[in-house]
Amino acid sequence: MGDGSRLTGITAGGGGGGGIFTQINGATAYTTSSVNIGSSGTPSHPLAVIGISQLSGGVIHKRVAKTGDYTLSTGDYYVGVDTTGGAVTLTLPAAGAALDGQTWIVKDEGGNASSNNITITGSADSNTIEGTNQIILESPYAAISLYCNGINKFFVC
Repeated sequence: MGDGSRLTGITAGGGGGGGIFTQINGATAYTTSSVNIGSSGTPSHPLAVIGISQLSGGVIHKRVAKTGDYTLSTGDYYVGVDTTGGAVTLTLPAAGAALDGQTWIVKDEGGNASSNNITITGSADSNTIEGTNQIILESPYAAISLYCNGINKFFVC
């Protein structure tokens, strides 16, 4: 029944709400554990949503600012590069360490990529970007979006 009247075997945990959740009041609860919504599998990230999700506010992605050579992490999203001090090489993480569809956005925030190029490379020769070993941003304020297949390749989107 939609009212929960036929649920059995459920016990309340400390603080009310039961299980991994701590109830603050009748409308609010929290957890410090991983959560998987829409699936019974073990979550590989703090929040995995299977199905449609609706947010009623803005979305904030992680941004890192770099002035020198850097290896991107799977936790990065925006990579802002200040090219005023010289050329910068960015190395993508191993494609096998990323998830299928994981995306990164690289932006020349310094506006000097025409004289101080941004070179983006795969972490290994077999981790190609559109079939090549590197991509070079060489226009002022250039940007590129990349995504991964989670196995061995990166693509421009």
